[in-house]
Amino acid sequence: MTKAKLFLKPFPTVGANSLLDKISKFKELEIGMEATGHYWLALYSFLIEHNFIIHVINPIQTDGWRNATQIRKHKTDAIDSMIIADFIRYGNLQETQLASEEILELRDLTRFRNYQVSSISDLKRKTICILDQVFPEYEKIFSDVFGKTSKEILMTFDSVTDFADISTDKLEKILENITLKGFAKKKLKVISKAAKTSFGITYGLQSLIFQLRQLIAQINFIEQQVKQLEKKISALLKTLNSPITTSWSFNNSRSYVRISCFRA
Repeated sequence: MTKAKLFLKPFPTVGANSLLDKISKFKELEIGMEATGHYWLALYSFLIEHNFIIHVINPIQTDGWRNATQIRKHKTDAIDSMIIADFIRYGNLQETQLASEEILELRDLTRFRNYQVSSISDLKRKTICILDQVFPEYEKIFSDVFGKTSKEILMTFDSVTDFADISTDKLEKILENITLKGFAKKKLKVISKAAKTSFGITYGLQSLIFQLRQLIAQINFIEQQVKQLEKKISALLKTLNSPITTSWSFNNSRSYVRISCFRA
């Protein structure tokens, strides 16, 4: 069957139903769209549900077609749509392989996990910055400042002088909310000794202490979320029976969906 060109002016749509009303009048319609970022997925899902024939194309292919068919490289949404339609009409295309729903979920979850882990790293850098100001000696006391005991101690932190001379009553109060009490008791003795000669600032201290506690609380919260994410990812991997456990991060630059149609 010969595929004939049908030229339409670009038209605005308000919602997917408006687009559906516009294109449903054509018979034997095939639709092409570029797989750019995540912007095409919602439109693709909507059109598939309405039984349209969809061709998802890698933008590299349409750029190659543009270079081969145009002397002057004009680029607008209308021109790009015509290029996509021509590319499909001539039929010399390799369609983008679409992942299964499970793979898409796995990809989205691993990307979100990477984002959450990156957020934790940023919060930790800010925490260290505050500790360097209020209690610079603290970081050397723990092999991991963000270990469970260390964070629990920091959540009780009011000022360096509070740790300089820890009374029995004060010690018991600090240990109330700490899990590893024996380990914490040993560390508190070292903290007390360091606090007596600490070179931390005292000016504007309360605002810094408030920030410190807020940061530790945020770290704890996101770490719990990461654990939940990892359980979800593990469950998906078991479903897929995949030996691949490496998560990948992607650079999602802002992009737009272009849709092109041609009439058979």
